[in-house]
Amino acid sequence: MTSEPTERRPAHARHDAAPAGDRFRHHLRTAAAAVVRRFPEALRPEIYALSFRIWRLDGDERHPYVAIGYNTETQYARETHPRDPGEARWNYALWLLDGFETLGNVPEDPVGGPLFVDAAKEQGIWFEGDHDFLGMDLPEDELELASEMLRLQFHADCVDLARRLHADGTLTDVFGRALPVVVFDMDSPGWELKATRAANPPGVIEDFMVWQTAAAFENAPRTEEFLIDLDAEWLDYFREMADVLVTCFGVSRAEAVARVNERHVAEDLAPLGEDLLGHELPEFWAHHLYFEPDSRGMLPSGDPGADGDLSRWTVRPAPPDNSGAWTLKEES
Repeated sequence: MTSEPTERRPAHARHDAAPAGDRFRHHLRTAAAAVVRRFPEALRPEIYALSFRIWRLDGDERHPYVAIGYNTETQYARETHPRDPGEARWNYALWLLDGFETLGNVPEDPVGGPLFVDAAKEQGIWFEGDHDFLGMDLPEDELELASEMLRLQFHADCVDLARRLHADGTLTDVFGRALPVVVFDMDSPGWELKATRAANPPGVIEDFMVWQTAAAFENAPRTEEFLIDLDAEWLDYFREMADVLVTCFGVSRAEAVARVNERHVAEDLAPLGEDLLGHELPEFWAHHLYFEPDSRGMLPSGDPGADGDLSRWTVRPAPPDNSGAWTLKEES
């Protein structure tokens, strides 16, 4: 008995069948790898960090872009000051920022623009009209929400892009070594700390994290042992998170609190019932503080039935000993 022949679609048809968001992210990865490979060969030994500078045309979240650039040892030497050498090395305001190629929904990226629009429409967050929102049919609060969702999605896509450039070996292939990718948006001050941490393997960004977090820890509000402004409900919530780290993973109380502080320092929290953080149990976030994401960007959830064997996950390093995240002393 002969089987019916299987219908074969051309490769481009199979690609088009993928979700629009996946097609946009695939474009970013392919185009960004090409951009990095076009960096001048003579400069590559001098480049010590890549920059992902996120912005948008005319302040319109429907037209975001990421400028893929770098900073060099020469630029660092030009800007450095003996009193704070880390400022020039890791503060993007003192970096080379102009003249780099851009990807996103901008004229410079004719392929990426339509893909971004398709992805936004697929998610139901696209809207039409003038960028200043005047004369539009949607209520103002819905426009603001859609704009915020567009920003968050593009932020996530850029973080994913940096992680993929690490994971697929592009950066080590071009530069002969792993380089940190500093992801930032001047319209989202402070976000670069979380974004850069999520975008890179931990060891690659240790110097960046130590310098960036030192300032945050120094100026952070404090509630008991936590470097966060907390009411009584939130204080209980974060203590439960630390308790999970101690009881489930055997870390010291001092390390548990340091892990919480490193991730959430000076975080601006809405009331517990309204903030997205509070929509998950403390166990969920404790597992995120203890483990690294896998190759798919996934993390355990804190549910033993769903997580299974936790040994397949890589443990995230504790904050460095010289980090300001440590507010409790280790017991001898």
